[in-house]
Amino acid sequence: MLLQETGKPQQLPASHARLTFICPFPLPPPLNSNSLRSLPQNSNPNNKFPTMETARRLLRRLHNLFCLIAAPLLSFLPLPPRRLPSLVAVREAVLCLAFLRRGLVPRTVAVGPTSASLHFWIPAAHRPGRPSLVLVHGFGGNAKWQWERQIGPLSRSFDLYIPDLVFFGRSRSDGEDRSVGFQARCVVEGMRRLGVEQYAVVGISYGGFVAFRMAVMAAEAVDRVVILTAGICSAEKRRELVRNEGRDVSEILLPQRAEDLVTLLRRSMYRPPRWIPAFLLRDFIEVMYKDRRKERVELLKELLQKGVDMEPLPVLKQETLILWGDQDKVFPLSLAYQLQSMGSFCSRQKPYNEADAEENEQAEEIERRIARETKAEQHIHKLLLLGAGESGKSTIFKQIKLLFQTGFDEAELRSYTSVIHANVYQTIKILFDGAKELTQNESDSSKYVVSCENKDVGEKLSDIGSRLDYPYLTKEIANEIKTLWNDAAIQEAYSRGNILQVPDCAQYFMENLERLSETDYVPTKEDVLYARVRTTGVVEIQFSPVGESRKSGEVYRLYDVGGQRNERRKWIHLFEGVRAVIFCAAISEYDQMLFEDETKNRMMETKELFDWVLKQACFEKTSFMLFLNKFDIFEQKVQKVPLNVCEWFKDYQPMASGKQEVEHAYEFVKKKFEELYFQSTKPERVDRVFKIYRTTALDQKLVKKTFKLVDETLRRRNLIEAGLL
Repeated sequence: MLLQETGKPQQLPASHARLTFICPFPLPPPLNSNSLRSLPQNSNPNNKFPTMETARRLLRRLHNLFCLIAAPLLSFLPLPPRRLPSLVAVREAVLCLAFLRRGLVPRTVAVGPTSASLHFWIPAAHRPGRPSLVLVHGFGGNAKWQWERQIGPLSRSFDLYIPDLVFFGRSRSDGEDRSVGFQARCVVEGMRRLGVEQYAVVGISYGGFVAFRMAVMAAEAVDRVVILTAGICSAEKRRELVRNEGRDVSEILLPQRAEDLVTLLRRSMYRPPRWIPAFLLRDFIEVMYKDRRKERVELLKELLQKGVDMEPLPVLKQETLILWGDQDKVFPLSLAYQLQSMGSFCSRQKPYNEADAEENEQAEEIERRIARETKAEQHIHKLLLLGAGESGKSTIFKQIKLLFQTGFDEAELRSYTSVIHANVYQTIKILFDGAKELTQNESDSSKYVVSCENKDVGEKLSDIGSRLDYPYLTKEIANEIKTLWNDAAIQEAYSRGNILQVPDCAQYFMENLERLSETDYVPTKEDVLYARVRTTGVVEIQFSPVGESRKSGEVYRLYDVGGQRNERRKWIHLFEGVRAVIFCAAISEYDQMLFEDETKNRMMETKELFDWVLKQACFEKTSFMLFLNKFDIFEQKVQKVPLNVCEWFKDYQPMASGKQEVEHAYEFVKKKFEELYFQSTKPERVDRVFKIYRTTALDQKLVKKTFKLVDETLRRRNLIEAGLL
């Protein structure tokens, strides 16, 4: 068996780590046919189109120039997106011409008993002596978009047969079978009806699963196999990959929103474009993903549940080549080695030699490494960071990285520049739009009227804040934002931030506008802590509160998940095997409403969520650490806004003023959470650890001290369970 890891000398470059998505932008160099070293290669001295090469290069350069200059300008046109020509549809037509120019013609073949039809691109004429090669695409699009860059080099040496899998491109089926086996049967039957008796097959991503099944079911017809970054693995491993994703995989692989398509690009391309016009993203989704999306989602679910639907995986008898990207962000490189070590592939029978011995040694080393990692995992304690949206979980997560890991390097700091600039634009839009809303709804509306000289600026900034892509914060724009921020009406609106959903970072960023707009601006660690990014999915970090050495303290793996309601469905799969739950409650939000439901008080939502988490059966023996967070904001607010404005705290009676009142109010809130804990905990569970900590996520010293206390508590619990205390 051959296993190639890309990114190493004289092998496929890492930029080909993923080919599941190709967009109408400059792309990496094509996969050279010489890379498929297990397949016979021939030259083509009789190329029919030598004079077209120069024209092709010129067209590509003009296309790239358009993408760099014209496409960005189009995104600022006042025309609605539907009036713009579909550039993706135009690109689709250009790809058809490219396939025709390579001597390929379209052909639709009826396959199977379920009225299925498979659309192929096949050679216009069979060339004697040329082996046949089937190219099977992945989930990222149809055959044209997947293989456009490869047909040129490969058509010189092979007769190419390129199918659109069922429910992709022009391929159809009236049946209900969504399995990988069904796709493989359709391709095999299609090749039989096309009169091709012997062929090699190349499959990438989803196409790799199909190629595997084709090799099993049509062993006599398929003589060689190439698998490119296809995570063919056990059911348990597939479930682990889905859990690690932390969100519905179909949202990424079959995006419906521009931001999901951007996520797909970043995951599937080694060097994705830094910027793509929003209208072009929407155009691509409209053309490529709207048609037969339901059936494709069903295909994906079937794939995740059953894979190639063969357990255990059979051994392929064909000579097989695995190509993998060492920067693959969808299927990690370890899957390639596991695939090899499982013995699912073997080369044609050859005498045992030193190369075989070396390969066996490599497989044994992989098994030893997996065993060591499994053993090491047993000493890592799993912590779950839960809480409602805006509770400060992500800020605590960033503090952990700063305190107990290496922190943020310059590249990571720079990556927050766009986030911080977006926070600035979003904040000023919320305040300006909020002032207009208060002018219409409040009795004393005059104080919310923005001055005449600032209205135009406000409208301009509000428009910028509505975009998907925010411009870089320049000195000129920063001065306009500062002027608007200092407007009396905007300050009045800011004082009503509890009803306008003004983020906590507003004042900090407004006071630092001059620094944030510098041309060589690099965010500071404090800037990063204030930066607000809504958490989606699941992120994790491994750390030790005492030190990096395991001998000096326990090692923890902390999971942070989105707190908004639509993110909580992703929590469930993380609940097993948790050593402790750290629940964040923003005690300063007792007078605020939810971002996702403006009729629901945030503190009441936190109460209900904490109650629900406490009652989960899987947390029967799990320790609970309650972080009463945002105390710095709480101590300022509670002296101005009575605590009893919240339904849960309606029985609160103020008793003092100043610091005494702050402490009195805090102790009242703390007691409320304690009462809720004991009310929601069954009598047989009351012996589990429950601790409450006063926290301010932005206070690094306090967070460090808190986590050392958490560490001591959990270590003591470990000793008690071991019978040593």
